[in-house]
Amino acid sequence: MKAWVFKINTKRGWEFDRYFRSRAHGPYELGDEDWIRSASSLRYLRQEVKCGDVFLCYETDRKRVVGVARAASDGRPRDLMRKTSLLDLCPPREAVRLENPLTRHPDLDYILAFSPQRGRGTVQRLDADEFKRLRRILIAKNPRQAEKLRGLLGS
Repeated sequence: MKAWVFKINTKRGWEFDRYFRSRAHGPYELGDEDWIRSASSLRYLRQEVKCGDVFLCYETDRKRVVGVARAASDGRPRDLMRKTSLLDLCPPREAVRLENPLTRHPDLDYILAFSPQRGRGTVQRLDADEFKRLRRILIAKNPRQAEKLRGLLGS
């Protein structure tokens, strides 16, 4: 299992609460070729994202992680013939909308996936040590959701 950050800017008309509040019972389609344009993000989706990987849902303009979800599909390449999602997330009821979101400062300090040093793409890879640190912070800041978070994030 790998861990990723899925970044969105809510000023562009979409926010993660739309996903977390959805009543969808099946996989939730997310991101198409109009939305995800970064070459590195497209490469990650095409070659590295696998079903079961963890995604941290990050709002760039608000500088906070608002939730955690799992990939319900492998990432898909662009389909030039028709507009399709490049990734499916787990049904919203299986994800966690954080009661206490992680903020850029101080929670996400020293984690390159949230900084411009690693790039500005929609999908960013989290290194194992970064994920381990984030897991501790997520559970500490959200003790009432600790059991569900442990289930999503692994032990």
